[in-house]
Amino acid sequence: MTDAVTHPRFPAQNGRRTRGRTWWAQRWVDDVEQAALDSDTLKRGRAYARGGLVGPLTFAAGLVSADVHTDDESLHVRIRVDPLDERQWGEVLATLASRSGHVAQLSSGTLPRELDEDLAAVDVSLIPSMFDADATCTCEEWDVPCRHAAAVLYQAAWVLDDDPLLFFLLRGREGQEILQRRHGAHPETSRSSFDDGCVPVPATDAYASVPGPLPAPPRPGGSPVRPCWLDGAPPEVRADAVWYAVVTAISRYGDRV
Repeated sequence: MTDAVTHPRFPAQNGRRTRGRTWWAQRWVDDVEQAALDSDTLKRGRAYARGGLVGPLTFAAGLVSADVHTDDESLHVRIRVDPLDERQWGEVLATLASRSGHVAQLSSGTLPRELDEDLAAVDVSLIPSMFDADATCTCEEWDVPCRHAAAVLYQAAWVLDDDPLLFFLLRGREGQEILQRRHGAHPETSRSSFDDGCVPVPATDAYASVPGPLPAPPRPGGSPVRPCWLDGAPPEVRADAVWYAVVTAISRYGDRV
């Protein structure tokens, strides 16, 4: 079950970069601009976005929606994108399971380029294509997207800048739920990597405990014991072993000679 997420309305912006800061938001905007039919409409959409005319943005499975308030009217915009199917979600989960670094970066608010590249190799993308999106508005303009939908799409990039997990929601599943499942699949990110038989103890108890006996030190003046397996070894093997023993003895006992 996926829940909708609503971002509060952006106030008017002065000098803000409309096209996003991060690589994933910039790709979103690049796709919007490449799929648009009229650059003038996009320009007006950017002006609406910076002017604070877009109401709260709601993200849900396969949908971004918001109202746009102009001097004359209020319009309702809906941007529909394709959720991922079961096969595609299986590829996403398998890719996240293969690299714990992907999960760590997503948890810190970063969409890894490597994750995008790994998914592209199996024909999957978390970032929806605007060529496949369906932008509708209650206005009667013929432009696709219209200026109101363009404003919503530009502001959506601002939200995605700070919360790339919304891509998971747009594609049909909650990002936090996916990360929690992946954390459980990576013991090194969710629990101690000690063997189950090793039980950690508090440091105070460890310092208070009596240490066990130390191993016996080597006998002074002793000589290395000749291993019995050398008796049946070929001459070249015996020679190498003897040379190794000599070098070892010199390095260990040379200061006593």
